Amino acid sequence: MEKKIRIFLSETLEENSKITLNREQSHYISSVMRLDTGSELLLFNGIQGEFLGLVSSHSKKETIISLRNKTRDQSKSKNILLAFCPPKGHRLDFLIQKCTELGLKSFIPVISDHTINRKINKDRLKKIIIESCEQSDQLCVPDLLDSLSFKDFTHSLGSKETVLFADINFSANNLKELVQNNKESKFILLVGPEGDFSSQERMQIKEDKRFKNFSLGKNILRSETAAIASLVLLNYLLN
Repeated sequence: MEKKIRIFLSETLEENSKITLNREQSHYISSVMRLDTGSELLLFNGIQGEFLGLVSSHSKKETIISLRNKTRDQSKSKNILLAFCPPKGHRLDFLIQKCTELGLKSFIPVISDHTINRKINKDRLKKIIIESCEQSDQLCVPDLLDSLSFKDFTHSLGSKETVLFADINFSANNLKELVQNNKESKFILLVGPEGDFSSQERMQIKEDKRFKNFSLGKNILRSETAAIASLVLLNYLLN
Protein backbone atom coordinates (compact mmCIF):
# COMPACT_ATOMS: atom_id res chain seq x y z
CA MET A 1 0.00 0.00 0.00
CA GLU A 2 1.36 3.41 -0.97
CA LYS A 3 2.13 5.61 2.01
CA LYS A 4 -0.11 8.68 2.19
CA ILE A 5 1.38 12.14 2.47
CA ARG A 6 1.05 13.64 5.96
CA ILE A 7 0.45 17.35 6.47
CA PHE A 8 0.60 19.38 9.67
CA LEU A 9 -2.08 22.08 10.01
CA SER A 10 -2.65 24.40 12.94
CA GLU A 11 -6.42 24.45 12.33
CA THR A 12 -9.00 22.55 14.39
CA LEU A 13 -9.62 19.08 12.92
CA GLU A 14 -13.00 17.31 13.12
CA GLU A 15 -14.55 14.37 11.30
CA ASN A 16 -16.88 15.24 8.40
CA SER A 17 -15.75 18.88 8.27
CA LYS A 18 -14.01 20.98 5.63
CA ILE A 19 -10.86 23.06 5.84
CA THR A 20 -10.00 25.88 3.45
CA LEU A 21 -6.29 26.29 2.88
CA ASN A 22 -4.82 29.69 2.04
CA ARG A 23 -2.66 30.49 -1.00
CA GLU A 24 0.61 29.46 0.66
CA GLN A 25 -0.82 26.19 1.95
CA SER A 26 -2.46 25.49 -1.41
CA HIS A 27 0.86 26.01 -3.18
CA TYR A 28 2.50 23.55 -0.81
CA ILE A 29 -0.23 20.96 -1.40
CA SER A 30 -0.24 21.22 -5.20
CA SER A 31 3.28 22.30 -6.22
CA VAL A 32 5.44 20.76 -3.51
CA MET A 33 3.48 17.63 -2.54
CA ARG A 34 1.93 17.22 -6.03
CA LEU A 35 -1.60 16.50 -4.80
CA ASP A 36 -4.59 17.11 -7.05
CA THR A 37 -8.38 16.97 -6.68
CA GLY A 38 -9.39 13.55 -5.37
CA SER A 39 -6.06 12.85 -3.67
CA GLU A 40 -6.10 11.44 -0.15
CA LEU A 41 -3.79 12.65 2.60
CA LEU A 42 -3.39 12.50 6.36
CA LEU A 43 -3.64 15.60 8.53
CA PHE A 44 -2.63 16.27 12.14
CA ASN A 45 -2.29 19.32 14.38
CA GLY A 46 -0.48 17.90 17.40
CA ILE A 47 -3.64 18.12 19.52
CA GLN A 48 -6.59 16.14 18.14
CA GLY A 49 -4.96 13.15 16.48
CA GLU A 50 -4.67 12.23 12.81
CA PHE A 51 -7.42 12.42 10.18
CA LEU A 52 -7.91 11.13 6.67
CA GLY A 53 -8.58 13.95 4.24
CA LEU A 54 -9.55 14.34 0.59
CA VAL A 55 -8.66 17.23 -1.71
CA SER A 56 -12.19 18.15 -2.81
CA SER A 57 -11.33 21.28 -4.83
CA HIS A 58 -8.24 23.22 -5.78
CA SER A 59 -7.39 26.59 -7.31
CA LYS A 60 -4.48 29.03 -7.24
CA LYS A 61 -6.07 30.95 -4.37
CA GLU A 62 -7.33 28.16 -2.14
CA THR A 63 -7.69 24.43 -1.62
CA ILE A 64 -10.56 22.75 0.20
CA ILE A 65 -9.87 19.59 2.18
CA SER A 66 -12.77 17.34 3.24
CA LEU A 67 -11.99 15.53 6.47
CA ARG A 68 -13.27 12.00 6.78
CA ASN A 69 -12.60 9.69 9.72
CA LYS A 70 -10.01 9.95 12.47
CA THR A 71 -7.25 7.43 11.81
CA ARG A 72 -5.36 7.79 15.11
CA ASP A 73 -6.05 9.32 18.51
CA GLN A 74 -3.61 11.88 19.82
CA SER A 75 -0.73 10.31 21.73
CA LYS A 76 1.08 11.80 24.70
CA SER A 77 4.43 13.45 24.09
CA LYS A 78 7.48 11.88 25.66
CA ASN A 79 8.52 13.53 28.91
CA ILE A 80 12.03 14.27 27.64
CA LEU A 81 13.47 17.72 27.02
CA LEU A 82 16.74 18.40 25.24
CA ALA A 83 18.81 21.33 26.48
CA PHE A 84 21.57 21.95 23.97
CA CYS A 85 24.14 24.57 23.05
CA PRO A 86 23.35 25.31 19.37
CA PRO A 87 26.03 24.37 16.84
CA LYS A 88 26.31 26.39 13.66
CA GLY A 89 24.74 25.99 10.22
CA HIS A 90 23.68 22.64 8.84
CA ARG A 91 24.79 20.85 12.01
CA LEU A 92 22.05 22.64 13.97
CA ASP A 93 19.50 21.66 11.31
CA PHE A 94 20.69 18.04 11.52
CA LEU A 95 20.39 18.02 15.32
CA ILE A 96 16.83 19.40 15.24
CA GLN A 97 15.73 17.05 12.47
CA LYS A 98 17.11 13.81 13.90
CA CYS A 99 16.13 14.48 17.52
CA THR A 100 12.58 15.29 16.37
CA GLU A 101 12.47 11.96 14.52
CA LEU A 102 13.54 10.15 17.70
CA GLY A 103 10.81 11.83 19.77
CA LEU A 104 10.95 14.34 22.62
CA LYS A 105 8.79 16.97 24.30
CA SER A 106 10.80 20.17 23.88
CA PHE A 107 14.03 21.72 22.68
CA ILE A 108 15.75 24.23 24.98
CA PRO A 109 18.58 26.22 23.35
CA VAL A 110 21.15 27.09 26.02
CA ILE A 111 23.73 29.82 25.50
CA SER A 112 26.79 28.90 27.54
CA ASP A 113 30.10 30.75 27.84
CA HIS A 114 31.62 28.74 24.97
CA THR A 115 28.56 28.64 22.69
CA ILE A 116 29.47 30.10 19.29
CA ASN A 117 25.99 30.22 17.72
CA ARG A 118 24.16 32.67 19.97
CA LYS A 119 21.26 33.62 17.71
CA ILE A 120 19.03 31.03 16.06
CA ASN A 121 16.25 31.41 13.51
CA LYS A 122 13.29 29.93 15.39
CA ASP A 123 10.88 30.14 12.46
CA ARG A 124 13.19 28.11 10.22
CA LEU A 125 13.87 25.53 12.93
CA LYS A 126 10.14 25.17 13.63
CA LYS A 127 9.62 24.33 9.94
CA ILE A 128 12.30 21.63 10.24
CA ILE A 129 10.52 20.23 13.31
CA ILE A 130 7.17 20.07 11.51
CA GLU A 131 8.65 18.49 8.38
CA SER A 132 10.40 15.89 10.54
CA CYS A 133 7.14 15.05 12.34
CA GLU A 134 5.34 14.70 9.00
CA GLN A 135 7.99 12.33 7.64
CA SER A 136 8.50 10.25 10.79
CA ASP A 137 4.78 9.50 11.30
CA GLN A 138 4.59 11.33 14.64
CA LEU A 139 1.57 13.07 16.12
CA CYS A 140 3.35 15.13 18.79
CA VAL A 141 5.19 18.23 17.65
CA PRO A 142 8.07 19.21 19.96
CA ASP A 143 8.16 22.76 21.28
CA LEU A 144 11.13 24.99 20.52
CA LEU A 145 11.57 27.23 23.55
CA ASP A 146 13.29 30.59 23.64
CA SER A 147 17.05 30.57 24.14
CA LEU A 148 18.27 30.82 27.73
CA SER A 149 21.63 31.70 29.16
CA PHE A 150 23.18 28.87 31.14
CA LYS A 151 22.50 30.80 34.34
CA ASP A 152 18.82 31.34 33.45
CA PHE A 153 18.50 27.68 32.45
CA THR A 154 19.66 26.50 35.88
CA HIS A 155 17.34 29.00 37.58
CA SER A 156 14.37 27.70 35.56
CA LEU A 157 14.73 24.13 36.81
CA GLY A 158 12.17 22.72 39.22
CA SER A 159 12.89 20.52 42.22
CA LYS A 160 11.54 17.38 40.48
CA GLU A 161 13.51 17.84 37.28
CA THR A 162 16.56 15.67 36.66
CA VAL A 163 19.20 17.00 34.29
CA LEU A 164 21.16 14.18 32.67
CA PHE A 165 24.47 15.70 31.65
CA ALA A 166 26.49 14.02 28.89
CA ASP A 167 29.92 14.68 30.39
CA ILE A 168 33.09 14.16 28.32
CA ASN A 169 35.11 14.12 31.55
CA PHE A 170 33.02 11.41 33.23
CA SER A 171 34.05 7.77 32.84
CA ALA A 172 31.10 5.80 34.23
CA ASN A 173 28.25 5.03 31.82
CA ASN A 174 25.58 4.92 34.53
CA LEU A 175 22.58 6.24 32.57
CA LYS A 176 20.50 3.11 33.25
CA GLU A 177 20.96 3.52 36.99
CA LEU A 178 20.16 7.24 36.83
CA VAL A 179 16.90 6.59 34.98
CA GLN A 180 15.81 3.81 37.36
CA ASN A 181 16.53 5.97 40.42
CA ASN A 182 14.66 9.02 39.09
CA LYS A 183 11.58 7.53 37.41
CA GLU A 184 9.27 10.18 38.84
CA SER A 185 11.35 13.01 37.40
CA LYS A 186 10.99 15.00 34.23
CA PHE A 187 14.16 14.25 32.30
CA ILE A 188 16.20 17.00 30.69
CA LEU A 189 19.15 15.90 28.57
CA LEU A 190 21.92 18.49 28.63
CA VAL A 191 24.52 18.54 25.86
CA GLY A 192 27.20 21.19 26.03
CA PRO A 193 29.16 23.00 23.33
CA GLU A 194 32.10 21.37 21.58
CA GLY A 195 34.48 23.50 23.63
CA ASP A 196 32.84 22.11 26.79
CA PHE A 197 31.36 24.26 29.52
CA SER A 198 33.55 26.85 31.18
CA SER A 199 35.21 26.06 34.53
CA GLN A 200 32.66 28.27 36.29
CA GLU A 201 29.74 26.48 34.62
CA ARG A 202 31.22 23.06 35.39
CA MET A 203 31.54 24.05 39.04
CA GLN A 204 27.87 25.08 39.04
CA ILE A 205 26.90 21.72 37.53
CA LYS A 206 28.99 19.87 40.10
CA GLU A 207 27.36 21.67 43.02
CA ASP A 208 23.75 21.29 41.78
CA LYS A 209 22.23 17.97 42.90
CA ARG A 210 19.71 18.05 40.06
CA PHE A 211 22.54 17.45 37.55
CA LYS A 212 23.48 13.79 37.03
CA ASN A 213 26.59 13.03 34.97
CA PHE A 214 26.87 10.10 32.58
CA SER A 215 29.29 9.03 29.88
CA LEU A 216 28.80 8.41 26.17
CA GLY A 217 32.12 6.61 25.88
CA LYS A 218 35.75 7.53 25.39
CA ASN A 219 35.39 9.20 21.99
CA ILE A 220 35.00 12.96 21.82
CA LEU A 221 31.69 13.58 20.00
CA ARG A 222 30.36 16.58 18.13
CA SER A 223 27.51 18.22 19.99
CA GLU A 224 24.85 17.03 17.52
CA THR A 225 26.19 13.46 17.71
CA ALA A 226 26.11 13.58 21.50
CA ALA A 227 22.53 14.87 21.48
CA ILE A 228 21.32 12.10 19.17
CA ALA A 229 23.20 9.36 21.03
CA SER A 230 21.89 10.56 24.41
CA LEU A 231 18.31 10.68 23.17
CA VAL A 232 18.52 7.19 21.65
CA LEU A 233 19.80 5.78 24.95
CA LEU A 234 17.22 7.55 27.10
CA ASN A 235 14.31 6.57 24.84
CA TYR A 236 15.48 2.95 24.96
CA LEU A 237 15.75 2.92 28.77
CA LEU A 238 12.36 4.58 29.27
CA ASN A 239 10.52 2.35 26.79
